[in-house]
Amino acid sequence: MFSTLRRTAVVLLAPAFLLACQGGGDMPRISADSTAYYRTQAENLASVSASKDSLLIELTETTRLITDVSAELATIRTTPATKAPVVGSEGGRVDERAEMLAKVRQLTARVRTSEARLATTRRRVDSLSAGNDSLRAVLTGYVTTIAELEGLVASQKSTIQTLTDQLGSLMAQNVELTEAKRTLEDTVSVMGERENEVYYAIGTKKELMDRGVVTQEGGTRFLVFTRTGETLVPARVLDPAQFTRADRRTLTEIAMPKADKEYRIVSRHDVAHTQATTMRGNKFKGTLQITAPVDFWANSRYLIIVED
Repeated sequence: MFSTLRRTAVVLLAPAFLLACQGGGDMPRISADSTAYYRTQAENLASVSASKDSLLIELTETTRLITDVSAELATIRTTPATKAPVVGSEGGRVDERAEMLAKVRQLTARVRTSEARLATTRRRVDSLSAGNDSLRAVLTGYVTTIAELEGLVASQKSTIQTLTDQLGSLMAQNVELTEAKRTLEDTVSVMGERENEVYYAIGTKKELMDRGVVTQEGGTRFLVFTRTGETLVPARVLDPAQFTRADRRTLTEIAMPKADKEYRIVSRHDVAHTQATTMRGNKFKGTLQITAPVDFWANSRYLIIVED
């Protein structure tokens, strides 16, 4: 066995001995081409490592962005503001839906960013895989990850589209409800004005008779051309154009045309619900104040005041 090992050693050392003899006894040297080759290999390895690290960072950042978007979408999907609107409570919901629509638009922009970054990463992976056999195996896992992230982005886009459609529908409903509410408010306002609309007329007996506001009833005829004991009363048919229109909710006082003259109410209004600067029985001077509008106007919408 020893002789066999000795023969093997001689065979292995022979080439080295020959090289030493040819080189004048110097140590063997690696050619310049071999040095350049190993340097190139080292640079390639460094480039592969850097590319791999860069791709990993890109995928990590993109994954974080996609995860954040998914979390925000989950929040939006569970918020009560996406429910159908309720009539009469639109004030706050309008702001909520507008804010949510803005948020969905921001998420849409972020998803597009994720999609663009994934496309760029995939192109880089394809480029590196095509030119480097040693990197191709490493990048296979990245390709799988990119495919999964692209699936998540597609799902997010679908969810965002659904939310956008829902919000669009809710906003349209809001417009309809707002218009209906405005119409209802206008109707209520008109009805309120009509319900509280009152009229008053002030003048001398002759003026009011000439305008057809009052007439005389009853009394006794004296001789041929004279009647006595007649009562001044409102005309049976009253023309609103001969009166001043007012709102009983805001009409709290009426100033008489002549402060030194006495006036009295000839329509069916109770003076017990009024006050005046000077009051004597059912006659008064100055400004007539209405102290209880609802009760005062209960018997008639037409107030007629005659100057005595």
